[in-house]
Amino acid sequence: MSRIAKTQTAVTVVRQDGKIVIQINCPISFSLPFTIANLKFLAVFLRLLFKLSGEKVLTLQQTADVLGYKDRRDVDNYCREFIRKGCDLAALLSRKVQLLQYVALIESFVLQNLLLPLNVMHQKFTAQHRVKISYPTFCKYVGQLDASSVVRQAQKLLWNKMSGGDTINLLRILADQHNVPVICDQLLEYAKAFGPKQKQANTASFPLNMQRRNLCLLVHYLMGKGMNQSTIAMLLNTSRATVSNLWHEIGDLQSIILNSIAKWSGKISIDEKFIRIRGVPFYIITIVDFVTGIPLYLNLFKNTRKESYEACFRAFHLIYKKAPTLIVSDGSQSLAAGRKAAFPNVPHQLCKFHKIRNLFKKISNSKIAWEEKIKLKAKVVKVFRRDSVSGRKKGLRELRSLVPKPAAEYIDCNVLKHWKQLCKGLTSNVSERFNRKIEKVMSGRYGLKSEQTALNLALSLWVTVLIDKGKPFLHEQSLIASLNISRMCQENVDWTHLDHLFSKRTGKAA
Repeated sequence: MSRIAKTQTAVTVVRQDGKIVIQINCPISFSLPFTIANLKFLAVFLRLLFKLSGEKVLTLQQTADVLGYKDRRDVDNYCREFIRKGCDLAALLSRKVQLLQYVALIESFVLQNLLLPLNVMHQKFTAQHRVKISYPTFCKYVGQLDASSVVRQAQKLLWNKMSGGDTINLLRILADQHNVPVICDQLLEYAKAFGPKQKQANTASFPLNMQRRNLCLLVHYLMGKGMNQSTIAMLLNTSRATVSNLWHEIGDLQSIILNSIAKWSGKISIDEKFIRIRGVPFYIITIVDFVTGIPLYLNLFKNTRKESYEACFRAFHLIYKKAPTLIVSDGSQSLAAGRKAAFPNVPHQLCKFHKIRNLFKKISNSKIAWEEKIKLKAKVVKVFRRDSVSGRKKGLRELRSLVPKPAAEYIDCNVLKHWKQLCKGLTSNVSERFNRKIEKVMSGRYGLKSEQTALNLALSLWVTVLIDKGKPFLHEQSLIASLNISRMCQENVDWTHLDHLFSKRTGKAA
């Protein structure tokens, strides 16, 4: 080796024309953990190595072979991405840097659409700006927004519609943000401080509003009873358009209902009801008091995914300020995921009615005699009606050897496997009963034309149930508790038109 070679350094680093030039004059080896990011780095690093002649040390194919890629285009894509990002390794290896340009856009979009659910925000944002960003990443960036901006915008909305239906939607969205519980509490305290005073001032300034509001609630009560607007117009001796205006006039009906409820048992049952609006599937998710059967919360959702149930649970928690002591539901996996996200420590029981019904279907679809099917179904009911927990479990194990194979597998996988959630033998009949009322009210229409119409019908039914059966659980001074439906009917119904209700011409109207 020459004297000059011995005095040369192993590595030289020189800054030249805004670049960092590295020259390696001896063999070097180093090791890195096996990660995707490190492979990405090595693909670029190996392609940046040059011989003294200026030729690259490795070709694209040789680099791909060394790193274990099947196609040289994988390496080429990394190199092209490196060039697109200004030859900055930090930008290449960090996915966050790629989306930083959208942070300001996301903040502006969220503040303008604060009342939208997060999943709808994500869909509209990606469509409007034509950017590929996943839902979890979008939620992550939303969680990093300036809280003061969100509070100011929320306070502005609450001030404009302090007692409106949008307030409940706003609180539901804010409740879905896991990292801002303090903001939610501040907003609630703000609403408590200013909301009731503003209501009293309005009532005192406009005494006729109460009479008008009572008339609106009477229309809601009759709609909840299943009457259509034409029949109600005939009874009130007014036009159908007037009835429609009265029905839509109260914009804060959901808030009025929620502010009226004073007591609940602590145990809840949750279920959903499928409806169609202009042919599009929608769902009304309802939370009902498991003991009293009084609806505690309901809202309209576009799907029954985990996010919908979680939003429903979080809105309920935010409104009633405490977690339930027991949740009863069916075995829906998305419902279970939403429940665990909102109330991970609350005991849960599955509905035995759904298990019996599913067992009946398995038995009915089996290839056995009809008489045998009847006997097996009777045994299923008898087993689930046993008084003791051990007796029911023992009966199910015995029943497993008697029923056809599909039913036996269902007992193993869907009943005994989840016995801890079935040991109390509870049913969600209270939710089912309210769902049947929703179906009756909705099916009597000639077609639901809008989401607001469907939600109004559900709220009308809710008002009807509270007026008929919910007075022991309402605030005594609340608007709904103080209603006297009998007197309101005497004062507003034109009894001369009552005989037309049973005539051949209008017999089907009601």
